[in-house]
Amino acid sequence: MSVKRLVPSSLRGVRPGWYVLFAIAVYALVVTVLLVARRPPAAGVAGHAGATVTAATAVAGSASGATATAGLASGLWFPIPGARLPAQDDHLPGAARAYRHGVSQGFDFFDQDAGVPVVAGTPVVAAQAGQVVRADVAYTEIDPRAWEVLMADVAERGADEGQLDQLRGRQVWLRLSDGTVLRYGHLQAVRDGIRTGVNVYRGQVIGFVGNSGTDVAVAGRTDQARLRFEVWPGAGTDEFFGAGLDAEAVRIAAASLFVGP
Repeated sequence: MSVKRLVPSSLRGVRPGWYVLFAIAVYALVVTVLLVARRPPAAGVAGHAGATVTAATAVAGSASGATATAGLASGLWFPIPGARLPAQDDHLPGAARAYRHGVSQGFDFFDQDAGVPVVAGTPVVAAQAGQVVRADVAYTEIDPRAWEVLMADVAERGADEGQLDQLRGRQVWLRLSDGTVLRYGHLQAVRDGIRTGVNVYRGQVIGFVGNSGTDVAVAGRTDQARLRFEVWPGAGTDEFFGAGLDAEAVRIAAASLFVGP
């Protein structure tokens, strides 16, 4: 039987080289499909020794395992537009505060450390839509003598919740739909119209950077402005975001916490 009779009549005019090209194309398609099927899922943040660690894994590996970002599905904006994570580890949650035998419970945004100017009067925005549950509109700075007593007490015994509250200065707290509470501290002022019970949208100005609750404010100065920003997740936990994590793990987790702008 001749070769011509084995080839369909519709293909008898096709040159032999075209069969080779067709076979190569089919082979390439099959290889591509196999490679895609074997591709691993999207990786998180690369850790030491090439290990891939997601923010959730880093959080789960904390001493308590309680701090999580799962409830913040849509992410937070930075409380100061255009800011970045503080460059210094000492300005992250969990950083030691030797003067009161404790650790920081939030992010501290200072000028020259947050990527944008942070000076007195800088607008502070709602990092997520929520309801105002605290607004210190009628805040009064403590007097120098009371400050000395406070510093002596926390140096000797550590700060209790009431004393930590004093050290945050003028504050605004927002409660999100999942129960997370965002605490803003050291404010110079609360924006007009921001009061308990008011609902705010993400990006709305709620206050202004200051230095309240610090020794410089007690001394009547306006320099050394900063913003304290604390994230207290809901879902029954009483620990702040970053509790039990070292600085590197906080940065990894924060990469999923913040989405801009």
